[in-house]
Amino acid sequence: MKIAVGIIHGIGRQEPDFHEELASALAERLSLICPEIELVTEGIYWGDITERIEEKLLCKLAPYKLRWDDWIDARGFMISFAGDAIAYQPIPCADNPHPQEFIYTEIHERVARKLQCLASRAGATAPLCLIGHSLGTVVVSNYLYDLQNRKLPPRIQSIIANGNSPLEKGETLSHLFTMGSPIALWTLRYDDFGKPVTVPASKFRHQRVGEWVNFYDKDDVIAYPLKPLSESYNKVVSEDVEVSNPGLMSWTPLGSHGGYFRSVAIQKRICHSLAQMYRILNSQ
Repeated sequence: MKIAVGIIHGIGRQEPDFHEELASALAERLSLICPEIELVTEGIYWGDITERIEEKLLCKLAPYKLRWDDWIDARGFMISFAGDAIAYQPIPCADNPHPQEFIYTEIHERVARKLQCLASRAGATAPLCLIGHSLGTVVVSNYLYDLQNRKLPPRIQSIIANGNSPLEKGETLSHLFTMGSPIALWTLRYDDFGKPVTVPASKFRHQRVGEWVNFYDKDDVIAYPLKPLSESYNKVVSEDVEVSNPGLMSWTPLGSHGGYFRSVAIQKRICHSLAQMYRILNSQ
């Protein structure tokens, strides 16, 4: 059984191969507990999109020789860390004559194209598992929300229509794993904390397989539980799982944020859930 896995990164400087260590760890662990599963993985890398704008800003600021830049590049860190979240915010169409240049849409187009790759490699009807970290959890939540509520712009709709696969349409979404997620902060835009995405898709919901699991480290100031936000979130999120991330600085507010991909507890939980889905589907 092939399972399509999309891994999407969060804020800060990233490399295109950011996902490979986690992908290898999951594949190795699954080979021991459920060798019948083959993971087909794609890293959904979007860092280059925001870095392009951030580099322009750094160049404009360079002549001013602002304090802390030469020693620890504090402003470079701040622009990379906070700049991703700010740049990602959608801009009303009326304020921009070139909607194709929206960072929000560019990043979502990258997601759509990677899902197209997964459909091609794993199969049009393969179960889809999405794993997001940090701002990547907001990106995947927003993308799924726009997809499920028919709010995607025409350029992304055309990508999905070209492949025309159930996977790309979100019809085979079985699992969503969010880690180090600031989704709770994004919900502050709504008095009722907004509406969560639907996980799993109806195909799997009727078979009682699939789930949305949210991982958070108590030391991580960017990460928050999701079930307490509202009755809607409590219903759709299967579990908020507290973890203790590895790493020398894992006890610090920001150091803990980078340890999720290396967490053995998270890897075990993901593999257990995917193996459980396989066993349920093959017993029916």
